[in-house]
Amino acid sequence: MLTAAGAMAGPADLFVKTCGQCHVKGGQAPPVNPADKAMSVWEKYFRRGRHPVDLSGKISSDQLQIVVEYLKDHAADSDQPLAAVIPK
Repeated sequence: MLTAAGAMAGPADLFVKTCGQCHVKGGQAPPVNPADKAMSVWEKYFRRGRHPVDLSGKISSDQLQIVVEYLKDHAADSDQPLAAVIPK
């Protein structure tokens, strides 16, 4: 689980620190960035529990919601898509 300092981080930092642990080039999971999917796809992905790893021990539900909102805010169909937050 993230420390208190990690919980205080902004959405982008939270995304990079939590998701970037595995989703990096050569990591346990393929690189992923907000613009990889549309807003509705990110929402459905997490709502339907499609993430292959149980995140409950790694990130709180509040932090996960912050990450999901960050992904949606910078998704491919958003006003501010981000394609290279976690280096591929």
